[in-house]
Amino acid sequence: MQDKKHDIEILIATMHRNNLDFLKNMFPDGYEQLQLLIVNQTDKDTVLESNSKHIKVINSFEKGLSKSRNLALEHATSTICLFADDDVIFLNNFETTIKKAFQENNAAVITFQTQTTDGNLFWKYPAKNGFHKQLNKILSPEIAINRKEIIANNIRFDEQFGLGATFEDSENYIFLKEVSAKLQMPYFYKKTIGTHPPETSSDQVASDKHLYARAALNYKFHKNLVYLWLIKMLFFLLRTKRISFNEAPKKWQIALAGIQKYKALNHA
Repeated sequence: MQDKKHDIEILIATMHRNNLDFLKNMFPDGYEQLQLLIVNQTDKDTVLESNSKHIKVINSFEKGLSKSRNLALEHATSTICLFADDDVIFLNNFETTIKKAFQENNAAVITFQTQTTDGNLFWKYPAKNGFHKQLNKILSPEIAINRKEIIANNIRFDEQFGLGATFEDSENYIFLKEVSAKLQMPYFYKKTIGTHPPETSSDQVASDKHLYARAALNYKFHKNLVYLWLIKMLFFLLRTKRISFNEAPKKWQIALAGIQKYKALNHA
């Protein structure tokens, strides 16, 4: 008999798809036995359809990764859900690893490891299993949740943050901070479940959109202490030669613009 308590559903965010061929790359060992929910952010001329009972498709005409995640949360039905993007490649039996982690640990959120496509671990993960605080490094396809606990505690992604939103970064961090505040710290399970290209948009620390978003993020959590963060960040970018001295005033202004935009949107 199947263990309904540990059913798993993969919540996939993608854009402008009109066929399911991309799933072959994501699941090289096959996806016929997996429960998939795909949110395809698109337009009315490019819609995705599924004839399979285990592949549910939602065509959304809104933009923003956090909106996609929230829509998936609303329509998911399984107890365990894993967030996924369309550029991750899952390892053989990854779902067994996830189910085992939830069977062994009473946690609302469990995170896992990712390997880069060049064979290294994506970041310096904790040395062993346990609750951890490195929330700013966790990738979407590393996050598995007990959906019922997340829904019951009204935890959602902040739709002002994430790719396609006003502030194009930090959606996972904010989500996990809310999990930590309302439930418990995410639990880290030291097993690799997928591979991913070695860089993400969050690695572009000197980019204008990164500074704009991170300044808004730091104001959200730390209010006027954000200016101390900004000074430290600019010194870091200068010291590591990611920007020149001539670029520093422009970067300062971009960060201030992010803070002001967040204040305006949230009447802060």
